Amino acid sequence: MKRLTLLFFLITALTFGQEQEKKEAPWNVMYPEFMAEEAAEYFDEFNMLWSDESPINVKEGRLVAIAVSAAIRCEYCIAAQIEFAKKAGANNEEIKAAIQIAAEIQRFSTLLYGNEFDADTFNKLIGRDNKE
Repeated sequence: MKRLTLLFFLITALTFGQEQEKKEAPWNVMYPEFMAEEAAEYFDEFNMLWSDESPINVKEGRLVAIAVSAAIRCEYCIAAQIEFAKKAGANNEEIKAAIQIAAEIQRFSTLLYGNEFDADTFNKLIGRDNKE
């Protein structure tokens, strides 16, 4: 599953901004022939997340992608997403902040999970009502 996730991010990252026909997409070679065209169509749709039609602007979306790429330790994804973020106007401080946010979420999650912090106390601390 981890490899599939890595391939997913790699394909997504590297197809950004490329003008290509769906049947001719270079990533199709990674899929069985019977599904290659559908995969290319999916990635065209998925990449709309980094378009003017997305509710999140391109730079912020790429910063999110950098944080996720760092969290899942995908070196291909990190390289591509940093490149795309810079092209979208992100600077080095914004990129570092995105990576730091991913690191802090992972660190704090480890602390909560490892200490078996109970959900009721946690929900009270963050101001969430425990309405069912």
